Parts: sequence; structure tokens; C-alpha cells
Amino acid sequence: MLFAAERLMTSCHLSIDLVIGDVAITQGKSYWACCVDPSSYLVKVGVGLESKLQEWFQVPQDVVSPRYDPDSGHDSGAEDTTVEAPPPYAFLTIGMGKILLSHGSALTSRDPNGCTVPLPPRIGICLDYEQGKVTFYDAVSFRELWECGVDCSGPICPAFCFIGGGALHLQELVANKQERKVTIGGFAKLD
Repeated sequence: MLFAAERLMTSCHLSIDLVIGDVAITQGKSYWACCVDPSSYLVKVGVGLESKLQEWFQVPQDVVSPRYDPDSGHDSGAEDTTVEAPPPYAFLTIGMGKILLSHGSALTSRDPNGCTVPLPPRIGICLDYEQGKVTFYDAVSFRELWECGVDCSGPICPAFCFIGGGALHLQELVANKQERKVTIGGFAKLD
């Protein structure tokens, strides 16, 4: 199921909710962390070009269906080009207490380069705008989970995609320990 979620961001049977951060990043390095509820069905955590995320968010659901999608549905969007352009967004796929780590570009369900690892208590996301890359960390052990390029030709926003419901706690300022809870699809857990 995690491999299928890596290929497709849509489904005809599940609700999909996209939450776009209200802060756009245009320079420097930015870091934030979140805790994904392990009972969440499928959650994607990452970043994307503000314009592309807004465009994707405003497209009617039937147009986003895999039958009408002009590309194959990969998160990277890189398979449509022959130029080594970075994708407009990058997401880490999380579900059922695990993280799918993608080590190749076009991940398929039989790809030996993809693996799952247990979900850490907190995931850190570091965007280096000037270098055009995003790195995902286990924010407790500071172990790097995955790094990939992202198109930083415009403002970049944090983004969270909930497929079939889920919950996460967003830790806005790591140093100040301020947290905000986001609940989608009725899943909530009080700490």
C-alpha cells in the first residue's frame, strides 16, 4: 500500500486533503518538525512550489484522477522531462507506522531500491533554498532518512497530504517547543 501511495496521490475510494503552510520560504535554510500519528492511514509530508501546490489544490477531483492525469502520478514529476530539472515538490510517504524511503526516481512496487523503516517519534524537514534540496530526518536521533532536489525557482511552502484521514502535530519553532495540532478525517489523539 505504501508503494502504491508513492506512485499515486489520488484514489477513487479515499478522501484526500492537502494542507499548505501559510509561510512561503524564499531564501536560506528552514527547519521544522512534525509528529505523525502512527495510526494515520497515509500521510505525505514535504514541500513544494507554492504555485504548483495551489494549482494542484484547485484542480477538480475528477480531473486529478489517474485516468486523466497526463503523467504517471509520481510525486517527482521528473519523468515527463529529459532535462535534469528538479521536481516542483517532494514528499515523504508515511503510513501504518512506517516510512517509505525512495532511493530511485520512478519507484514501482517491485523496486528493490525502495524500503520501509519504522516511523520515528518526530520527523524533521530541512529545506535549503539556495541549494534546491530538502532533507528529511529522524528528529530524535538526527539520522538522515532521505534527501532530494526540489525546484526553488519561486516561493516554497511546507505541505501535508492526508489520504484517508490522519493526524500530525506540527512543531513550528523547534527551539521554542511551540506545537500546533492538525487533524483531518476525524483522527485525533490528545497528548
